[in-house]
Amino acid sequence: MKNKRMENSVKSLVNLYTVVIGVALSLAVVQLINVNVGLKAITIPLLLLFAAFVATLFPFYHGALRHLDDAYIENDNNNIKDGALVIDFILLFIHGLAFVVLSLLLAKPSEFAWVLLGLLSIDVIWGLFTHFAATTMRTLTAELKWSIINFAFVGFWIWYLVANNFYFGEVQKPILLAIPIVLTCVLRSIADYLWCREFYFPK
Repeated sequence: MKNKRMENSVKSLVNLYTVVIGVALSLAVVQLINVNVGLKAITIPLLLLFAAFVATLFPFYHGALRHLDDAYIENDNNNIKDGALVIDFILLFIHGLAFVVLSLLLAKPSEFAWVLLGLLSIDVIWGLFTHFAATTMRTLTAELKWSIINFAFVGFWIWYLVANNFYFGEVQKPILLAIPIVLTCVLRSIADYLWCREFYFPK
């Protein structure tokens, strides 16, 4: 009965997270295609940032659901600390809200980049928490790998934005910022799936 209650709690969290992520994806599409202008509203920088958004959203959503299944449902895990699911709930909800904000900034590359860094920084904290508090304690968990990948991404982008004076505000040539954003987001997701492939796609 206890396991069934835990499974129901996890399903409730998954349902809420799915709704918030669905809202973020819907808003991103609305930002990409202006209903009053149509397809003519699509610009290359806007399209590139939409691709970066999607490339980041999919592994985040996939990974969050795999983590919840692995930690709370699929395995008899005695390492989970009391209250771990509550912290998971809070951090994943913040994740989802960050994606909603990100979806509204597709036309503002510099602000998109800084909010993306905030999102990934939250994930670094979440990955460290889940590694030590809410996972089966393997040598190198997927959650810890996510923290390593995202920490490297955040470090590089803070240096890049500061070195090139990209702060909040308008960018004269948005494509010069949109191109490296989409390239690094795609590379980040490829590294994520390759390094954690057994976790994402268990045999």
